[in-house]
Amino acid sequence: MTRHPLHLTFAPALLMLAGLACGQSVPWWEREPLRIIHLLTDYHPGIAESPAESAALKARLGFNAEHLAVMQHRKGLDDEGFFFASRVASRVNPDYLKQYLPEAKARGLRVFIYFNVHWFNHEFARRHPDWVQITEQGRPLEGIYQTGTSLCVNSPWREWVFQVLRDLCAYPIDGIFYDGPVFFAETCYCRYCREKYRKLYGGEMPSKRERRGRAFATLMEFQARSLADFLRDSRRVIKSVNPEIAFYMNGGVRGGNWATGRFNRVLVQAQDLLGSEGGFIYGDLTRTSLWKAGLTARLLETQAPDKPRVIFAAAAHKPWTFSILPAPELRLLYADSIANGASVWLAFSPFEAALPETDAMAAMNRFVERNAKYFVGTRSEARVALVWSDLTASFYAGADAQLIDVDRVPARSEVGNLDGEFNGLAEALVRSHTPFDVIDDESLARERLERYALIVLPNVACMSAQVADRLRSYVQAGGNLVATFETSLYDETGVRREDFALADVFGVHDGKRIVGPKRWDFMQAAAGAPDLLPGFRRQLIPAMIYHLRVRGGQGQTALYFTRPLAGQYDGVPEVSEDPAVVLHRAGKGRAVYVAGDLGNSIQGFHMSEHLALVGNLVRELAPAPVRLENAPGSVEVVLRSQENGRRRLVHLLNFTGEMTRPIQRIVPLTNITVELEGVAPARSVRALVANRTLDFRRQGGRIQVSLPRLDEYEVLVVE
Repeated sequence: MTRHPLHLTFAPALLMLAGLACGQSVPWWEREPLRIIHLLTDYHPGIAESPAESAALKARLGFNAEHLAVMQHRKGLDDEGFFFASRVASRVNPDYLKQYLPEAKARGLRVFIYFNVHWFNHEFARRHPDWVQITEQGRPLEGIYQTGTSLCVNSPWREWVFQVLRDLCAYPIDGIFYDGPVFFAETCYCRYCREKYRKLYGGEMPSKRERRGRAFATLMEFQARSLADFLRDSRRVIKSVNPEIAFYMNGGVRGGNWATGRFNRVLVQAQDLLGSEGGFIYGDLTRTSLWKAGLTARLLETQAPDKPRVIFAAAAHKPWTFSILPAPELRLLYADSIANGASVWLAFSPFEAALPETDAMAAMNRFVERNAKYFVGTRSEARVALVWSDLTASFYAGADAQLIDVDRVPARSEVGNLDGEFNGLAEALVRSHTPFDVIDDESLARERLERYALIVLPNVACMSAQVADRLRSYVQAGGNLVATFETSLYDETGVRREDFALADVFGVHDGKRIVGPKRWDFMQAAAGAPDLLPGFRRQLIPAMIYHLRVRGGQGQTALYFTRPLAGQYDGVPEVSEDPAVVLHRAGKGRAVYVAGDLGNSIQGFHMSEHLALVGNLVRELAPAPVRLENAPGSVEVVLRSQENGRRRLVHLLNFTGEMTRPIQRIVPLTNITVELEGVAPARSVRALVANRTLDFRRQGGRIQVSLPRLDEYEVLVVE
């Protein structure tokens, strides 16, 4: 069997640490949704503020837990800014932690200590030069957050960290949160890493610049394993003092974790919770997915289905740390997290606490507190899965896809951009009101696929033969696939195949050339092909920007690309022989192969035909169990359940703003009809936000409910 390059097997001791022994009570961090605040006091001397006032503020805003900073960061962490008793502190400061904890406990606040283990100032690093991460060129790492450096988990620094942990755990705290640890794109090649690598693998560390092949796979495994070792040993120190102290870190993102080594599937084994920065939104928000928080929450659920998940949401419009987002953005970040089974962490500054925007966070906290029972022990009822491939993000080089007919060093471009392909197809699913999960390479390799009627593969270019075989069996048994661009054209280490691993499933073969950019070109329906765009009376459909030239196989071509025009006014295009969309029945199931970068094109241009194509395919291959009438595509639908499906929870999120971001105001929607199928005889339907019982009627095996008004968020509880 081919081994997944990021799948590590740890000693039984680590697996025992991953959960409590049978018969023990449920740990506190699993009993209710966490509403976590991080009040940003660690960048200035305000850490000495009144403990009572600080705790009272957090409780008044409805939080039940916090990340508490008791270490100052002066251009990075050092050993001079500890406001607690520690054996390694080089300066004695007031013991703020001792003063604060009774105030927090009196107000019902669980206290995680925020411990930044990836950002240290240069003065501290100069005193410990052998702890610093080293670049591949042999230079100490610089420029972390412009002002600091980072230290290596394989160096003796780890013992310094463990002593800090012992000192912190001597207090009656509830948890430890690590911000980090991480490697960086050019690190770490210190002597401790080199020695450990030689001991484990018997050779010299390979370059991190050549992102393909078995050597790079081994390097990624080594770095993930190094972080896991550090987490395991940290957790052992913590639990040896107090087993009731929870431990977790700032985990991997839905992105290129190859640079940092933060592969959640590996690292979650040594943590009590799993968290990620799914709610940090940056810069030009018109280019950021409206559903970023929810998409990340879905992925975390796949990676840690049996542990609490936390979405970290900065209240700021990053990179402006002290620029709080408008209330609608905050409510939607919060709602999209809890709707998808995650708890929420919010960060803002003390001087922003009195602003009206914080009322939005307080109201959401109170809502979750009142309705906590509907946010624990839930499961997704989605029939569609969208794949996020860490392998492809790591090995394919994402936007560095090579143009086969051009002799060049791969340079940054938008060809095959994985993030854009994923976000675009996610948007199409949301706008078609399709509930869906986000699954990953491990899901495809090892977990049950038959629960899904449809799996969507957004340019999942890197794929093992094992995964290809499982997908082939899935389709033959009656499952359906939609795949785009170079899906399965590379092996699990980024080495290009001669043909798609799924060529027989797609019904086409690789033509070994990428065509594009097609800036003003078109597609045209094939004669006699099924109508994939019912209701569109257009002969010419805008083409995707890039496409892979493929050769026909057993599949039926539904759309062809037209021949490229020399300019946008170069006449009416003629149809080419290049298939754009191919339909193929393989066994009992069906596969739809899209030769172009459909998701990227949706992300960039939002063509109505492209969105409709995805929506129509989903309705044909996996009809949703919930349907909306009189609701725009800007309403997201999440379907979850409790009590083995006896209670259904329909989450509705209204992202209908004023056509820009950050969203200043949500346009309320009225008289939305919600139809839900597969419900046992329903006793009641209740709207949690509106706090009212709704009338409903049955139509065959479905129930129909009219929702009078939808602002940002509503939850329909069907008993």
